[in-house]
Amino acid sequence: MSAPLQLGGTIGYYSMDPGGGADAKLITLVVPPGLFDEIKRALGTFGVRRMVVSQVYRVDDRDNRVESYRGRRYESDVSTGLRIELLARTEDVDDLVRLIERIGANHRAPNIQIWMIDARRL
Repeated sequence: MSAPLQLGGTIGYYSMDPGGGADAKLITLVVPPGLFDEIKRALGTFGVRRMVVSQVYRVDDRDNRVESYRGRRYESDVSTGLRIELLARTEDVDDLVRLIERIGANHRAPNIQIWMIDARRL
């Protein structure tokens, strides 16, 4: 039987005490690649210094595009995006989500996806 997961390290400017009841959420974002720099800057001013970023492909049935590959045209519903994962203190989550939604609204990017889970449940 394995030991329970202990949270440790830092979230933003705050250190987390592994046994001290630090509540955190794992926030996952999927954003268009063009918004990454602005989101990274905004999260940095909020105190987020560490995050995991990976390229993903998402299927969106609302956004079919005609693409061309080697002279052939075809319709595609797959687009690229960046998946950003970060830990945030529970009391900061609402502000972070509002910040990201504001960035998406400024760029008319309706395809930002945000979800979160309790980090203690991982």
